[in-house]
Amino acid sequence: MKKFLSIFAIAILFSVAFLSTGCGEDTPALGPDAEIVTGPTPSTVVEEAGTFVYFTVTGSKGTADLESVAVNGPSGKLSIDDFEVDGVLASANPFLVDNKEAISYEIGVKVKEPAGEAVYTVILTDVDGLTHEHEVTVTVEEKIEAIVEGATINLYNQGGPVGYGGIDLDNGATTGTSLHVPTGNDSYLDAELRDMGLDLTQTGDPALNWYQRIGGINGTEVRQIAGGLSSAEFGGVASKEAIVALYDNASAFTETIPGYDFNVSAKVSEGDAFVVYKSGTTDRYYLVVVNDIVVTPGLQDNDDHYNVSIKY
Repeated sequence: MKKFLSIFAIAILFSVAFLSTGCGEDTPALGPDAEIVTGPTPSTVVEEAGTFVYFTVTGSKGTADLESVAVNGPSGKLSIDDFEVDGVLASANPFLVDNKEAISYEIGVKVKEPAGEAVYTVILTDVDGLTHEHEVTVTVEEKIEAIVEGATINLYNQGGPVGYGGIDLDNGATTGTSLHVPTGNDSYLDAELRDMGLDLTQTGDPALNWYQRIGGINGTEVRQIAGGLSSAEFGGVASKEAIVALYDNASAFTETIPGYDFNVSAKVSEGDAFVVYKSGTTDRYYLVVVNDIVVTPGLQDNDDHYNVSIKY
């Protein structure tokens, strides 16, 4: 009887072992894997420029073969006109992969989003419908609001007639620098930049006594960009954020003139560039480059002026 019980117990143990190993849960299917290995390049673009941004995505299969790649933008699935695969406009979205085991593609997306962050999502799918998603974030900068330039955009010698010596950087209009009887162009409160007028202490030729220096007005702060800007460099500044960056890296004025309680520039030269900061309900940064300086000593009419170009 004891021998029978021993044999019965052993049989039960084998049965339990069989059930434990032979009837376990199936191994779950593994989905595909993907990652962004380069980019985005460039990482910063200007709104409405329609710039293509590129990055490389790689991926590998899980349990099942790979099937397709889709690219979505902030507003949903991208049009095939708005993204590239290995330098060619996509044929479909999603598009079928050419390798079922592993993929590597250079993806280009045309950024058409407003200023802020634009997030693009790459979705890798296998034949069983399992997916892996990866996001790419691009910084979109605010485009330049206005460019003011031309032969008549001048900042005049403050020593000239009433109503001269300041400039409204919003439109390039000539203004005065202090309150006088209205003359039609003496809206000095509209000015963001001013000339510093004449050096009346100069004992030499009075026709050559223009300070040829500038300063802020109505609470603006002016900084000078080291080395100035060429016309091409000025033209290349395409966003408001780029102007702010120039301001942050520019130098505050340190020169002084007797009789004024604020700092002014050194003598201004052609090619000099400045950023003028105006605080208010909406802060504004103006980029100003000096194209030409006109001196009229023989006329003694204080018609001297700087021809400037402005962006903000």
